Amino acid sequence: MAKDQNSSFDAKDLKAALKANERDRLQAAFKELERKKKQKSAKIRLLYGVGAVAAAAVIVLIIIFVGLPKFAPSPGDLFAEYFEPAPNLLEKQERGEIQEGIPIDTTAVSYSSGLPPTSTDLAAEQIAIDFYEANDLLAEGKAEAAIPLLKNLAGQDSDFGRSSTWYLALAYLKLVDLDQAKPLFQEMIDQPTHPYHKESKVILQHLTGG
Repeated sequence: MAKDQNSSFDAKDLKAALKANERDRLQAAFKELERKKKQKSAKIRLLYGVGAVAAAAVIVLIIIFVGLPKFAPSPGDLFAEYFEPAPNLLEKQERGEIQEGIPIDTTAVSYSSGLPPTSTDLAAEQIAIDFYEANDLLAEGKAEAAIPLLKNLAGQDSDFGRSSTWYLALAYLKLVDLDQAKPLFQEMIDQPTHPYHKESKVILQHLTGG
């Protein structure tokens, strides 16, 4: 009887030992899997970190060797860059400051020496007055008010006329009225001897993306 009890006890102990051993083995296996998982996650994070650093380095190198990306200037930017009020040659002529080689409509100042003005002189004087008034308006940011004055002068075969075409184009540029500005710039480009031929070509290239 005692022998049967011992055999039963040994069998139970064996089963319990086997279960404990299996449980320990499974726990060890789970721990190993968890360890490998953590290692893999750490490697992935490391790779992402290295990739981010490498991408940032590439961007820095591109900026250093190529420069920052350049965007086309806006019409307002072009106006600010190219608009410069015309020097008032009439005032300079009256003060004796006109230098040789500076083009000027001589009819506009022909009677400054004291000779009686003719109707042509008066008309020329009005042209000069309108031109410089339009310049002042543009300098004050009043492009809309300058346009009517410049439209009456633009296209005339004179220094004031040719310059008025330029300032009229800039006035439309200031107002972002490119449908009016572009043909005027093209008109000056088509005249190789126009005083604003080169500037018009550059501006039109910016406006057309050429």
